[in-house]
Amino acid sequence: MPGPPGARPTRAPVPVDVGTARHLWWGVVGFGVVQLIASIIAALSQRHTFAKEVFDQAKAQNPQVTMASAELMVTLVYVVVVLIGLGVAALAIAIVHQFARGKLWARTVLTVLGSWVVVLGVGALFAIDAVTGAASLIAGAAAIVQAVLAVGAIYLSHRPESTAYLHSSQR
Repeated sequence: MPGPPGARPTRAPVPVDVGTARHLWWGVVGFGVVQLIASIIAALSQRHTFAKEVFDQAKAQNPQVTMASAELMVTLVYVVVVLIGLGVAALAIAIVHQFARGKLWARTVLTVLGSWVVVLGVGALFAIDAVTGAASLIAGAAAIVQAVLAVGAIYLSHRPESTAYLHSSQR
């Protein structure tokens, strides 16, 4: 029913499936941050090995490179990876927000990203023998939980009520 002239059209209430899917997507993002932090912690134990490889490669091109500068480069790479990961998490939360507002394109993006998360989670499930410590175990477990949450979110976001809501929001 249209409102008074000049008034914003009222939006349909968010279906339960969309609300639940939104919460599951938040879980996917949250476990992604846990996985990122655990992976960085696991990689910190190999920092000296990485720095040695960087040093050997850089020394071939520039004999004035020191081991300290190689270690600094590796540390900066870790910091950049964390910042990019947190940026991706923030972007994902913004897309989840748009999905909950009824944006069909957001469901498409989340479905594609969620499918990738599922593939990575299945890979983590089969790579359990590569666990070298508590941090890598946590990272692998987080990837598996992410995959389970993503499957649920994708399923709920494609249910008939969700699809009707998303299509009605496009008008």
